[in-house]
Parts: sequence; C-alpha cells; structure tokens
Amino acid sequence: PPHSTAKRHIQSSQSLWTARNIPIHSCHLQNDKSDAAATVQKYLFYSMSEPAEPFRTTATKAASRKAHRKTRTGCRTCKLRKIKCDEQRPECSNCMKHSVQCDYLGTPIPISASSPASPGALTKHVNTPSSGTFQGSGSEVTRFNSPSVQNEPMGMNMLDLELLHNFSTSTSLTLHTNPALKTMWKVNVPKVGFSYDFVMRGILAVSALHIAHFTPEKRDYFVAQALIQHQSGLRVATSMLSNITDENCSAVYIFSALTLFFAIATPRKPGDFLIVGETGVVDWLILIKGCISIAATGQEILSKGPFGLMFRAEERKERLREELAADFHGEADPLRELRDHINNSQFSEQDYHTYHAAIEELRKIYALIYKQSYADYEPGDLFTWLFHLSPQFLDKFQAHSQESLAIFAYFCVLLKRANECWWLDGCGIHFLAQTYDLLDEDHRLWIRWPIEECGWVPNSSGTTDTTMKGVSHYSSYPEPRFSGGI
Repeated sequence: PPHSTAKRHIQSSQSLWTARNIPIHSCHLQNDKSDAAATVQKYLFYSMSEPAEPFRTTATKAASRKAHRKTRTGCRTCKLRKIKCDEQRPECSNCMKHSVQCDYLGTPIPISASSPASPGALTKHVNTPSSGTFQGSGSEVTRFNSPSVQNEPMGMNMLDLELLHNFSTSTSLTLHTNPALKTMWKVNVPKVGFSYDFVMRGILAVSALHIAHFTPEKRDYFVAQALIQHQSGLRVATSMLSNITDENCSAVYIFSALTLFFAIATPRKPGDFLIVGETGVVDWLILIKGCISIAATGQEILSKGPFGLMFRAEERKERLREELAADFHGEADPLRELRDHINNSQFSEQDYHTYHAAIEELRKIYALIYKQSYADYEPGDLFTWLFHLSPQFLDKFQAHSQESLAIFAYFCVLLKRANECWWLDGCGIHFLAQTYDLLDEDHRLWIRWPIEECGWVPNSSGTTDTTMKGVSHYSSYPEPRFSGGI
C-alpha cells in the first residue's frame, strides 16, 4: 500500500536525505494518506536528481517559473469560475470568449487622479489592430478599434427624446413672438435643462401638453406624462426658493416661466379657477411670486445670465405699462364701470384698498393691450396681473367673494383676446363661464361688458354651456394632482 511503501523508502534513504541537508522531520509520516502521497512525490523528485547537483532552494525554483502578475481586482465572474482575469476593459477576455456578462461593463474605467489622462493610459483600455498605426498630419496616430458589438449601450427613453425634439423644433417657437426670444427658448433653455433636472422636466411637461393639444387621439396619454414630469420638477424648484444662489437663480427663474405656460395650458374641469385650489393658493403661483422677489434682489445676476434677454425685456415692458396706464382713462378705460360698482358698495377700508389695488394693476395690462397692436405685446404679458395680486385678494378670491370674482371676469377678456396661442386656447371662455356660475343675479350685471366683449352667451338655464368651443376642450380632462390643485 502507498502508506507502507512511503515509510519503507523514507527509512532506507535516511542517509541520502541527511547528506542533502534535508531535515528528516520534514518527511515525518502523518496518518493522512494525502500527506503520505505528497511525501512520496518529494522523495522521488530528489532521488532522481544527480548527486553532484546542488540543492534547489525555494528562491531558485520561483525564479525558474514564468513571471505573472498577481491581482485581487478581477471581475466577479472570473472569481466565481476560479480563473485568472486579464482585467481588460470594458469587458475581460474570458467573459467575452464565453459570451457571459462581465461586471466591468457597469463600472467606469479607472483613471489616475494624480496625473491627467494620457494616450498611453487610454490605449491600455482600448483594443488596437495588429496593423498598428497610420500616418496623419505629420505624426503617428494610434488607430483604435470601435467597441465590441457585445457592449450594448443603456436603453434610451424614446418618449423623452420625442418631447425634447418637439420642444426644440416646435414648442419653443410658440411661446413668444419676439424672434430673439424664440431663439433663447430654442437654444438656451434646453442647454440649462441639461444641468438642472427640474428645468428639463419643465421643458418636457410643456412639450407634452403641446403634443396633446394637436393630437386628440393621444391626448390623455400625453397629458398624463406632462403632469408626471411637472409635478416632479415643481417639488425640487419650490424647495430651492429658500436656497437661491448665483448659480441656480437663472434655472429657478426659467422654470417659473415654464410653469406659467404649463399652468395655463393644462386642461381642467369645471370649478377650476387657475390661481386657487381647494387647499389655498396653487403651488405654481407661489413659485412665480417667489421668483419675482428673487428677480427684484438679483437683477444684475439675471440680466447677465443665459436668460438676460428675457429679463431685460420684462423690465422694459414694466416701464411701458406704467407710461401707457398714465394716459389710459376716461371713456377709453373699460374698467371705469367696474370701479364705480366698487365705489358704490359697502366695504371695510381694507377690502376697499384690496379691490382697487387689483383693478389698478389690471388697468396697466389693459393699457398695454388696447393701446398697441397684437405684434407689440407678448401673450405672457397678460399674466403680470396675477403676479401682483396681494395675499388679501387671493384670500377673497378663494372664498368666492362676489367682488373678486367680478374683477377676475375682466381678466378673462384679456385671455380671450390671446386665444390664437395654443396654450391659451379656450381658457378665457372657460374661466368666464366658471365665474358666471358663482355670481348671484346682482353681480352678474357687473360683468355684462366682459360677456359682450368675449361674445359668450350663457344658456337658457343661466348656467355654463360646457359644449361650447373651448370649454369642452378643457372639461374633458381629470384635474391635475398638485398639492393645492390648479
């Protein structure tokens, strides 16, 4: 048996092992048969050597073996298979050979932080053909192979790409009439969106509503996508209002502008009043009013930023409103009758000032619209009135104060005049009809001029006809699920 044979060989060759300076205790027989077999192999190795040959030490044997690099950073697949990994990037040779997934594909190529990347460092991770290099521009340039066809890229979100393409080629051209501002929306706004996720979500949300408006067969789908995108971006932008910096103020500013377009273009159902919801003032109006206060303190930063053109245009338009309002009075002022109704009513002094302040701000917008041609003002100029509304007026409006509703009906006339814009289509009539339903018989007489100016006629029952143009478009959607509602 191997056990007894090993013992016999060891005992008979004791003198030979002593002469070769091999300790006898290293050959001590153990009970384990595997140790006995190993001892036999060691004995046969030395017994076959020439007597005059010097003993081969461990260092001598290590030098005779082929040099190799030890590593502990191989891919997990090779570690599990207990084979050596060559650590080639982006996929090791073993995984590529056996067509298995290599975990290197999901990790970036390590680059030394102590020195800048060099061509030599890059070529370690890129396969090169055997042909070597080619000549170009008087210098030798390494020719790189294209990545392996097995290295498939991450899946792309085709819907987001479709929405971004639509915004750049179509939607951006509908938000302003000024050619320079059109270019700003087309180029500068998406560029900022690549740096700020919430801005990009605002872009995609407005684009989705644009597609929904012109593709009725896909309307519900794109409206749902718009709500998802904007709700996500709105949470981030609102949280940033308390931490505005020189770097992010332009991003928050342009998101507030996108939010305005989104809020107006979002379809809504009866009872929806744009600026207030069931729980109070809507989030988007809070965001925009917050951005106005930011703009007042950071004028220099915004004017020099990527949207400085739009910011400076709004400043000029604000001065123009003040100048035109100074000459807008008498018979030319359509708000004169409304002001008389307020003066002849019984209010507290605070309510009196609240209503007159809202009418005065609305008069500035009327002066801008009625004293200029359509080409001389932007549809977005209409909403300046919303941004200047006092908290007291918003509280009255949420409580459906008859006087605040009548004032809002005069604002609906301006929305109707800009009905050519897709994002304003039908909303003037919609809000006027909702206002009419909430007014009593006496205060319905207060809005006789807005009804005539819009060309709208209530139905015979005295309530809103939801089959009218514009209203049916708006009432066919579910209510947006924002905190505060829209």
